[in-house]
Amino acid sequence: MRRLKGRPLLLKKILIPRKTPLSGKRLSEGFPSCVLFLFILVSQTNCSNSASNPNLEFPGHNIIVISVDTLRADALGIYGEKNPTSPELDALAKESIRFERTLSQSCVTAPSHMSLLTSLYPTVHQVDNWSFVVKEQGSEKYARKKLRATVPTLASVLSAAGYTTSAFVGGGNLCQELGFDQGFEVFDDSPDNGMNGNREMLFEPERALAWIEENKDRKFFAFLHTYIPHGPYLPPPPWDTAFDPDYEGVIPSNHEEFYAQTGKSYKQRALSYWASVDKNDPREIDHLKAQYKGDVRYADDSLLRIFSALKDQGLFDDTIIVILSDHGEEFLEHGNLEHKKQLYEELVRVPLLIRLPGGQRGGAIIENPVGLIDVTPTLLDLVQVDLPAPMQGTSLRPLLLGQSRHDPIISEKILDWKVSQNDGGKLQWHPQSVLRSLRQGDFTYILRSSESGFQEELYDRKNDPGELEDVIQEEGHVERLKRFRADLAAHTKACRKMAKKFAGNKSATLTQDTINQLDALGYNE
Repeated sequence: MRRLKGRPLLLKKILIPRKTPLSGKRLSEGFPSCVLFLFILVSQTNCSNSASNPNLEFPGHNIIVISVDTLRADALGIYGEKNPTSPELDALAKESIRFERTLSQSCVTAPSHMSLLTSLYPTVHQVDNWSFVVKEQGSEKYARKKLRATVPTLASVLSAAGYTTSAFVGGGNLCQELGFDQGFEVFDDSPDNGMNGNREMLFEPERALAWIEENKDRKFFAFLHTYIPHGPYLPPPPWDTAFDPDYEGVIPSNHEEFYAQTGKSYKQRALSYWASVDKNDPREIDHLKAQYKGDVRYADDSLLRIFSALKDQGLFDDTIIVILSDHGEEFLEHGNLEHKKQLYEELVRVPLLIRLPGGQRGGAIIENPVGLIDVTPTLLDLVQVDLPAPMQGTSLRPLLLGQSRHDPIISEKILDWKVSQNDGGKLQWHPQSVLRSLRQGDFTYILRSSESGFQEELYDRKNDPGELEDVIQEEGHVERLKRFRADLAAHTKACRKMAKKFAGNKSATLTQDTINQLDALGYNE
């Protein structure tokens, strides 16, 4: 395994060891915004300013994707936040196409990102945040399902098309063990790569920027991911006090206060952080929101460093920039904090911006709802690379050209698994309970199904944008429910058929580094 020094060789995968240093015009009605904030830049060396490209075709351009984990759309000024949380992204939006309503395909990191990169639904690829504890000779190991090696990913398709590929990610649920390295020649999920966001290094993307500088004369794809603003919310100064300067409570507000708890591991500190939150005190919840906004502002500052570096490298103006997140965050809207196993609006609506070369169509707003599952087909379409057959999403380029669509947007979360071992000791994984949501028009239909039965919910977002009042028992929804049930049944049948061919067929044991990173994020309790 080579360290990241100098220019990586084409067609050789490098898995970085974890200890290694190194308002505008509207195009059409009906577009969405996402809960996973992805930042994609597509550029081409020495290409002319594409001021006139009516078909929006950019063959040979480079691609950079940046995912800002846990970023709900309404935390940004362009989506309604009143506090100055995102001046740089708000400015970028004036040069970008903004998707007003983007929906993630899941509410947690691993399945959402894998759907983003494979354009397959979570029940098809079956990569999940859920771990199965295997007890062997008095020790415990954490096992998860791994992406099937034959599944095409954005990285593998671009690599086959001649791109050199890299990923710099925050680790944890985006780890090599689950198959996120598939198609990447360089895959860096080490704790010291500046992308983790929840430990000492916060969001410092210099290592990723160095790789881009080294490869700027080649056709490349880079995927960047950070856990800022994932909890615990510990923004650095001045953002630790910017949005709640008068707080005098017990919740740690920054790293200094967080680490003041001596004699504890990071996991113990994280558990103490959440235990200090009084859910019944609105003042404490307001402080959590303020610190979350401070993290968002810090992420915005870090994105400026990336934008500035790209300009200095001569890549920015000939680049497609897409920004998104994998899922949102809850602050007791439905009784929980963080992102639990639910598919309500605050957890699946995420931001999505696409900046085309030269800022084409800059300031346009697309209101047609879309999903993160559509991002990979869109990028491949924009750079004129053929889409592999298995992908379930569709390209958004027709929407960028002024067309519209009215397909429902579906999200999923596998809630429970049945895991058994065959005679050879191999783990067999079977989804037992699945949560699905279908959004179309002004309505949200949610179905929780298991072997023992099902539960349904229906929300009228026009009158209830927060999805708080279930109207499934009210009159006037019979035909709508019939249609939603049929659509979701057809979707489920199609996914089950595809899962037979594309679901992960191997288990992976998480390394201790990954377990430590998950502990820092509040998992493995």
